[in-house]
Amino acid sequence: MEFRAFILELNDVELEKYAKDSGTTTGYLKTHLLYGYKEPRRALRKALVKNSNGKVSELELMRHFASYSEGNINNQNSNATTI
Repeated sequence: MEFRAFILELNDVELEKYAKDSGTTTGYLKTHLLYGYKEPRRALRKALVKNSNGKVSELELMRHFASYSEGNINNQNSNATTI
């Protein structure tokens, strides 16, 4: 499952538990990780995968951040990126 889809399908209680169990906050998940602004360090990546209970693999998580890397055509608001 794609990381973004996984995060968006969680309700508030589930998201809070997932974030806490992974060692982060819901704010960090929604602000930095959901849109690929920051790539998590290895320990957080491992925790995000582990705490997804098999729904998100590390490969899928890495693809999520690769799709938002520099050179992506649109940003989160569907506006062209600036250089």
